[in-house]
This record gives sequence, C-alpha cells and structure tokens, in this order.
Amino acid sequence: MRLQPWMAFASSRLALIVTGYLALTLFPAHPVESWQGLAFPGNNWIDGWVRWDSFWYESIVDPHPSFIPAYLSNANFFPFYSWVSWMAALPFRAFLDLEHAFFIGALIVSSVSFLLGLTAVDRLTTKLAGTDVAARAVWLIAVFPFSFFLTAVYADALYFCLCAWSLTFAYERRWPLACALAAMASMTRIPGLALFPALGLEYLRQNDFRFESLRKAPLYIAILAIGPLVMGGYFYWRYDDPIAFLHARQLGWNRAVGITGWTRDFGYFFEPPIFACSGVADCIREFAPTRALIGASYLLLLPVTIALTVSAARTLGAGLTAWVLISVAMSLANGFDGIGRFTAVLFPVFIALAMLLRSRRVFVAVCVAWLPFLLLFFAQFARWRQVL
Repeated sequence: MRLQPWMAFASSRLALIVTGYLALTLFPAHPVESWQGLAFPGNNWIDGWVRWDSFWYESIVDPHPSFIPAYLSNANFFPFYSWVSWMAALPFRAFLDLEHAFFIGALIVSSVSFLLGLTAVDRLTTKLAGTDVAARAVWLIAVFPFSFFLTAVYADALYFCLCAWSLTFAYERRWPLACALAAMASMTRIPGLALFPALGLEYLRQNDFRFESLRKAPLYIAILAIGPLVMGGYFYWRYDDPIAFLHARQLGWNRAVGITGWTRDFGYFFEPPIFACSGVADCIREFAPTRALIGASYLLLLPVTIALTVSAARTLGAGLTAWVLISVAMSLANGFDGIGRFTAVLFPVFIALAMLLRSRRVFVAVCVAWLPFLLLFFAQFARWRQVL
C-alpha cells in the first residue's frame, strides 16, 4: 500500500478531531430536537462524531434505543452498516453497554472503511491515470468539505469502501468479487443499486459487447441479486413490508419529492436573515451563515459533478462514468439536501478533478481553500447543527 492514502487519512482526520474538540469546548452542543442527546457527554474528542443518523443506525440493532423518537421508523435506513458495526462492537460489550459499544465499533468501521476506500481509489486511479493523479485524487477526497461524514457514525464510509473496491475489482476483471461487494453496497444505502447497471455496462464494454460473453452473466446476476433479496426478506421479517423503507421515507419522514422537495430545501438553506451576526464567533454560533454556505455548495456540486464526470469519461471508462451519472439521477427527485454527503463518496469525480489540476500550485491552492470549509462544516455538525 502506498503512503498517500495513509497520509491523507491521518492528517485530515487529526485536523477534524482537534476541530471537534475545540468546537464543543468553545461552543457547546446545541441539540435542535427534544429527542437529541449526547452519546459521550464530557468527551469532546469523540462525541461530535455521533450525530443525527448515528442514533438511527444504532436503533437497528438495539431493541431499546435511548435517543430516537417513537413516531419515526428506522426502516428509512438500510441495515448493513449497523450489522457490521454491531459485530465490530462485540469486544467492547465486555465493559460497555450496547449503545456505547455500538458507537465505538461504528467509529472504527467508518475509519477503517474510509482508509480502505482511499486505497482502492489510489489503486484504481493509478491504473487509469498514473500515480500523480492517484495521489491528488486521494487528497482531494480527504479534504473535501463534506468528507467528515466518512469518519462519523454514518453508513457513508462503508458504502464508499464497498463501491470503490467493487469498481476496482470490476476494472481488474475479478467479477465475482465485484458483484459480491456491489450486493453489500445495495444493503448499505439505496444508491448502491446504481452499481448494478454500471457493472453490467462495464462488463459488456470489456467484452466488446459480444453475445457469447453473456454466458457467465447469470452467475454474476445471481450474486448481485443477493443484496435486494436479503433486504426484501429483512424488511418483511421486521416490518411486514418488503419495501418498508419507501413507505417510511414517504409517510413517516414526510420526504417531499420533485419540485416540492427542491422548493422546501431552497427555503430552508436560504431563509433570511443570513448574515445577522456581529463577528466571526457570532456567525459560528448562529448557524444561518453556515447554512447558506452549505446550500450554495449543494447547488454548485450537482452541475460540477456532472461536468467533471462527462469531461473525463474517456479515462474513467463506462463503469465509473455510469455509476456517477446514475447515482446523481437517483438523487435528483429528493431535493438537494445532503448533496455534499452524497457527493463525497463519488470518487470518480475527484479523479476527474485531479486530472485537471496538473499544476502542483493550483492543486495545493484548491486543498487549502477547501480545508476551512471542511473544518467549519464539521464544527457545526458536531454542535448538532443541521449539516445533513
């Protein structure tokens, strides 16, 4: 393994850990809902990593969760990350209760997954575009303003890892492994299904779209089908509904779709007054300026993601290009809330950007410009602000 993924991971995470500690020490957490609490009160080094969806993932494996409201269903969250974190938490159950052991296990799963995902990106990008582009891509992912989600108790890091290695193995023609990891990704997050057509298209491209290449396709399709089948069985067993996640999202969580969702999100992120604060500390304490920055970032990321991916399609190949574009298409119906977290896992976009930033000076300038936003957004997330 090359040093670049390790260096990018260690330096960026250290900066975030210190930022979280200082943010919670200088500006104590400010929960915005009655059900929200602190997983590790008094421990500002790690408490800021356990926010929002973290408690919902814990509730999947905890029959008596402490923090979540009863009127919402955790069927909105796919369970694979919770299952893996529960297994990682088993050694800590000897001296911690289920809740705290789970969060420690989940932090380990997220951190290890992020590092492993970076190594996959480094390996695949080296094959596609060379070691210099690979190094730049890894650093861009690590300092991306929303990359803190890839260490928090969120499913994103595991999803990133599974997708990165699935596509890496696909490009190396190791199809059973690629399909198995894609099946796991589909049990981690709904967009994991975007891997299925992406892998199919890449498989056909590698075989020059020859009909005889489809002889092995039934085996690969059967491996991919494991994910949806397990999810359907799980939701039926637990909620008496094989598509309970859709009903929970639309009814219980009241997630608007289409123009309504976009209008809702625009009204939230740009609700005035935006700059009603007297100084830097006051602007951090008052969330409105940060919220507007996040909203502007989300709106900018969508066209930039598409443009970068299309511009590098020849180098990225069919699988990576299709995965990004299908993933973006799947997200459009739900408004633009969460686009930063969603984009953080789309590593081909960062490969495309790394290919453009050939000048070392420009590359460093982009990383330096991104870093303050990464630290600011994580500080607000740690304070229970709505960075989702």
